[in-house]
Amino acid sequence: MATGYFSLAIFFVLAFTIGAILLVVNRLLAPKAPDPYKEYPYECGVPLYDKTTWTTIDQKYYLLGLLLVLFDLESAFVFPWAVIFKEVAQVAAGFIFTEMFLFLFILILGYLYAWKKGALRWQ
Repeated sequence: MATGYFSLAIFFVLAFTIGAILLVVNRLLAPKAPDPYKEYPYECGVPLYDKTTWTTIDQKYYLLGLLLVLFDLESAFVFPWAVIFKEVAQVAAGFIFTEMFLFLFILILGYLYAWKKGALRWQ
């Protein structure tokens, strides 16, 4: 019983020792002056011209992204239902079919609402 705790203690001592050694080596080898380009914003291989990272993004892209995630996740629930439909339909065919019909009906209502509000328009 004590051997398990002894090996655990050796593991923690070795982990602490290796961590301390790495911190000391980092302090010795790290550059003393900070790099001026370390905090420079750089995205997609193109440096920024105005040196600011605050830009305005049109709300329609955010809304379209949320709708994409919403409808993708909700439609992903149809696949497990299709896999078990044959097995469960033998016991309660009407219940499982009605349940999926209601789910898809609510999903289509949400899609029509987003379409009516103009959330899917790019202009």
